[in-house]
Amino acid sequence: MTSGLQSPAPYARRARSVPVTVVTDKAALARFGGRDTAVVHLDAPLHAHAPGTECIACESRGNVRVLLFELQEKLSRGMVEPFVRVVVDATDAPDSAAVADAIVPGKLPAFGLRDHAVARNFHLEEVI
Repeated sequence: MTSGLQSPAPYARRARSVPVTVVTDKAALARFGGRDTAVVHLDAPLHAHAPGTECIACESRGNVRVLLFELQEKLSRGMVEPFVRVVVDATDAPDSAAVADAIVPGKLPAFGLRDHAVARNFHLEEVI
């Protein structure tokens, strides 16, 4: 017996996904903050790698999908304050377009359920 309500597709965007602003300009980064804003920093690799390779530990430090997923998990566990928007500090990222592309569903391939969860819960609002 069904209730007549249809559930959304498992990876469909939620009605209230969180807007994400990718900031590439250090001066513009100072404009963002506040209690309702979560700031995610893309960190540099921990150590040197051969060109075109990167270990898992270093890759996750600069992967915006990993960082947004971890932020969502921390929120669900009460480890961070609730937020209504996210600012990604991409001021030191070598390719800010790739950071933004990783947030847009379908722009880059998804590599697991983590990426689908990010696509459901976050959307790119702007790149500054």
